[in-house]
Amino acid sequence: MTFQRPRTGVFVLVDGSEREAESFPANGFVTLRGGGSVPVAECSRVDEVTTRADYRGHECQVVGISEEGSVGLFYLGPDKAKAAADGFVQVDPGTWAKNVSVHELSRFREHHADLLYAEWTARR
Repeated sequence: MTFQRPRTGVFVLVDGSEREAESFPANGFVTLRGGGSVPVAECSRVDEVTTRADYRGHECQVVGISEEGSVGLFYLGPDKAKAAADGFVQVDPGTWAKNVSVHELSRFREHHADLLYAEWTARR
C-alpha cells in the first residue's frame, strides 16, 4: 500500500491489515476508504495519524508538503509569543500557522493517537 505524504487521517488495524478509514468511528462502526465498514470491536487499533516535525525547536504538525518543498505547519507548543516571534501567524483562535522550506525541518515523525484508549481504560 502506498501513502501520500504526509500521512494523515484515521487508520484501523483489522485482521493484521492496516486500512484507511473515511472518518472517525461512529455508532460502533468504522467506514473504510474504498467502501465497506467494519465493527470497531473487530479492530485491533483505531488511530488518528498526523505527521509532526520540529522547526526552530518548535513541535509542529505538518499539514501539507508541496512539490516544490514548501511545508505548511501548525504550531503545537505552549508559547504563542515565541511562535509569533518566529513568524507563525494566528489563522484561527488557538491556531498558529507558517509555511517553510522542507530543508528547515528536523525530526519528521508520525504521531498516532489511539482512539480506543478511553474505551480500553474504562473496561479495566
